[in-house]
Amino acid sequence: MKKVYKNIFGEVISKAAAEKLDDYHLYYYEKDSDVLKEIEFLTEDEIYSINYFMSHDENEEQIVNYLKEKSDLFDIEKRESAGKFIIATNKMYSLAVDEQPLISKTVFYQDDPENFICSQILDNETLEPIPERTTKCWYASDENGEKYAAIEFSYQEDGKLELAIDKTPNPDNDMEWEQYEYSTFKNLQSQIPTDISYYKTAVLLPKTSNKES
Repeated sequence: MKKVYKNIFGEVISKAAAEKLDDYHLYYYEKDSDVLKEIEFLTEDEIYSINYFMSHDENEEQIVNYLKEKSDLFDIEKRESAGKFIIATNKMYSLAVDEQPLISKTVFYQDDPENFICSQILDNETLEPIPERTTKCWYASDENGEKYAAIEFSYQEDGKLELAIDKTPNPDNDMEWEQYEYSTFKNLQSQIPTDISYYKTAVLLPKTSNKES
């Protein structure tokens, strides 16, 4: 593994410089590659949290046992392709609170892996999504060309849209934001040239995606 030390702003620093800081991050990359495997978040040289990126050929139980030895708080992420989308499945463990992880699925576009379009919390027993704990985002660019979550969507227990908050009138002033419900979704759609029917319900993926293993 290749180790890279970074400060909390993501800037690469030396090990000596890191150890002088109260908080820093330690990145582990696969040898001779840029594939990120693990991030340790440290404060006063003690690990307080870990993010681990699991590949498909790794044993999850072994990974959990490995991480337990290092921290009570860790997140294991596994990514898969689904057409033009990426689905990240995360299991967040907080062993001081519960042995069972918080499980979530998050969807990104392949060409925009930083901005999620859907995030779902799953039921630990059934592994089914909990609609009322699902969030979706539709993105636009502000006047400076910066992408932002222009419309945020939340859902009811039956999976139908509960509330869409449209920030496009003025992203910086929530007094100007507009709100839509399931019954008025057509009014929101009429203002957007592309089809946003995906956001009307809590379904994980748009219908056009083809899941690939």
